[in-house]
Amino acid sequence: MESVEGQPTCAHSFRRRVSVRRRRATTALLIAGVIVTAAGCASGSSGSSSPSTGSALGSSGAPSASASAPTTGTASPSASASVDQNSPQAQAAIATYRAMWADVVKVQATMNDHDLTLTDHLTGGALTYFHQAIYLNKQNGYVAKGEPKLLHPTATEVIGSGDSAKVLVEDCMDDTAYNLYTTDSTLVPGGQPNGRHKTKALVETTGGVLKVSGFELSAAGTC
Repeated sequence: MESVEGQPTCAHSFRRRVSVRRRRATTALLIAGVIVTAAGCASGSSGSSSPSTGSALGSSGAPSASASAPTTGTASPSASASVDQNSPQAQAAIATYRAMWADVVKVQATMNDHDLTLTDHLTGGALTYFHQAIYLNKQNGYVAKGEPKLLHPTATEVIGSGDSAKVLVEDCMDDTAYNLYTTDSTLVPGGQPNGRHKTKALVETTGGVLKVSGFELSAAGTC
């Protein structure tokens, strides 16, 4: 297991577990490349994180990250009482999370691994993992069509303060209408099921710009 650079001093850790699974195409298009674990060091922390699954943009041979089997979650994450959803900080973090998805959808439509759009709202281990998965999908001749639905993005925790503060955004993402196709528009069959996935994204300031540095995806049916 490899630790990702830029690990917070708190008990929030960001780790990648990357394995290569050949000859398997998965249709779920999301990445659990960086697993976020909350260990209760910040105010309002739950002390645990939901397990994640490892579909890496659905690629055959794509890297994947995995943890223990996920448990059933709820559709709307419960925000910490200390996080004002209407505050500029929370609204900016949620907007960054949404913008990240817009970038990912744009790039996955062509699987152009040289497209710098990904760097607009991704950084660190999260950026590396998305880039790796897109590269492998490109090698397999896959593109993505449709887009995920972001059902309940919510700022659930603020770690730190001032310019160095990080915001944890949780969501229920539905990728039912977001699938992989070959370049001749044939749906890529098999693999992990689509559906509603609990997601977590850590948003922090990098070079004066808010970006997602940590990302977690749970299996379909977890919200």
